[in-house]
Amino acid sequence: MITVKGLGKNFGPVEVLRQIDAQIEEGEKIVIVGPSGSGKSTFLRCLNLLDEPTGGEIWIDGQLVTDPACDINKVRQKMGMVFQHFNLFPHLTVRQNITLAPVTLGLTSQQAADSRADELLRRVGVQDKADVYPGLLSGGQKQRVAIARALAMNPRIMLFDEPTSALDPEMIGEVLDVMQELAAEGMTMIVVSHEMGFARRVASRVFFMDDGRIAEQGPPDLVFNHPQNVRTKAFLSKVLPH
Repeated sequence: MITVKGLGKNFGPVEVLRQIDAQIEEGEKIVIVGPSGSGKSTFLRCLNLLDEPTGGEIWIDGQLVTDPACDINKVRQKMGMVFQHFNLFPHLTVRQNITLAPVTLGLTSQQAADSRADELLRRVGVQDKADVYPGLLSGGQKQRVAIARALAMNPRIMLFDEPTSALDPEMIGEVLDVMQELAAEGMTMIVVSHEMGFARRVASRVFFMDDGRIAEQGPPDLVFNHPQNVRTKAFLSKVLPH
C-alpha cells in the first residue's frame, strides 16, 4: 500500500529524516514511537506531502506521490489525517466540519453528507453534538469529531499524528477506543503515539525512530520485550512500566 525509498527531509541545514526505507501493507497498523525530535511527525507529514520531502520516493497505492506531476489532492482524498490539535473549523458546527470536504469536492450531495455525518458521529459516540460548535466540546470530543471528519472522505489509509498528546488523561481512553475499533475493522493506520499500551494492543508493527531513522521495527511483542538496538532499549527503559 505504501512504499518509502530513501526518504530524506531537511529544514534548512537540519537533517530531520535520513534515508528512510519502509513498506506498509494494506490493513497494517503501524505505530511509530521514539523520543521527541526523532522525526516521527515529519515522516507522517511527508506521506501526504504536508511536508515536502527533500529526497527519496513515496509510493501510495502504486502511485509515485513525490512525482511533481502527481495530483496530490487526489491522493489525499484516500488518506485521512488526524492532528494533535484537532484542527476543526471553529466557525462551523460539528456536522458542517464533517460535511465540508466531501460536499465542496462534489463527491456527494449535502443531504447524503449530512446523513453520513450523523452516522459517523454515532460511531464515535458524540451523536448529540452535531449542531454544536467545536468551542463547546471537550478535547476528547473534539478529537473524536476530527476522526469522524477524516472518515467522511472514506479514506483507505488513516494517519494519526499524536492524536492524544493534547488531551487530559481521562479523555485519552475515549479516543484510543475509537481508534482501536477502526483498527479492528481492518483500516490501514499509521499512528505516531506515546501510548505504549495502545501500541502493544493494536500495532501489527512498531517502528522505533531515532535521529531521523527507523532504528528498529517489528511486532510489538518483539520490539517492547526484546529490543535489539541500544537506543530502543534506552528509550523503552524510560517509558515502559518496570
